[in-house]
Amino acid sequence: MKKTILVLTFLFSSLSYSQYCAFFDFETTEPDSVVSTLKGMMDTEWAKNIEGTKSLFAYQFNGSNNATHSVQFCFPTEAAFANFMNSWYGSVQAQVFGDKMNKYIKPVNQALNTPAWFKNDWTPDQVFMIWQMEVTNPPLYVKEFAEFSQNFAKKYDLQNSYGVGYPISGKTADFSHFVWVGAPDVETALKNTKEMYSDPSFAKYSAKVNDIRKVVNTMMMVRVMDF
Repeated sequence: MKKTILVLTFLFSSLSYSQYCAFFDFETTEPDSVVSTLKGMMDTEWAKNIEGTKSLFAYQFNGSNNATHSVQFCFPTEAAFANFMNSWYGSVQAQVFGDKMNKYIKPVNQALNTPAWFKNDWTPDQVFMIWQMEVTNPPLYVKEFAEFSQNFAKKYDLQNSYGVGYPISGKTADFSHFVWVGAPDVETALKNTKEMYSDPSFAKYSAKVNDIRKVVNTMMMVRVMDF
């Protein structure tokens, strides 16, 4: 009974922080042209009226992911996301810049992601370590990750964001969930990851979730700029 209550507590607490992040992943060999085009797009009245954050990220050491970059829009509510989608299809400005972007990119994937559980604000984080995985028992996995990650963060005084997310739409066959851990810079991200892997609590956590999750890819995501 206590385990059931604990799982439900994690799930309902995550709903109170519900957000939606649209990931537009793409491959490009002309990042300068992409940045220039995005700056022009984000300076339009259409973009200024978006109720949410607007960012460009670069994928580094990204394993099996073919994307080099990701444009991401994050929204605080369902209504904010719906307004974004409606305005995109109805805006001549958005369509013009979208067509221009397509000259420099090769789309790889689109996904609307939402957190299942997380701690701390991710918007100041500059670097994210990401583990993509197939999870067969999401409530149990979230419970185990939350317990492990909070204890680890307390031990090492980590202040950046960490959590479990999943694509609510746009899921591929590759993975069902992802874990992220944010950091202020690459050096800190690498240091924290090495400490996590070498900490005895990580081995115990891995053993607990071994039968319910399979890591299929890992990568580093670096914030290029916000708009």
